[in-house]
Amino acid sequence: MPTKRVNFNMASECHALLKSYCAIRRISVSDYCYELIAEDFSHACRTDPMIRQLLIAGEYPRNSKAALLKETIMQEFSNE
Repeated sequence: MPTKRVNFNMASECHALLKSYCAIRRISVSDYCYELIAEDFSHACRTDPMIRQLLIAGEYPRNSKAALLKETIMQEFSNE
């Protein structure tokens, strides 16, 4: 599955702390940021109907992370 690159700016002292934190955890900065964003998005899908609809309306490659999240959310909210 192709991936897209995301860039953002951060104060140099925060970047240094982030790199050190990730080094201690033995995880890349990219993987750590992805985890945080995925966790926040998953939470938003469960608490915000508009974000949930955004996820459900999309079509995603089979077994992709987005498709699996969509399946999980649809099961959790099947009674609505």
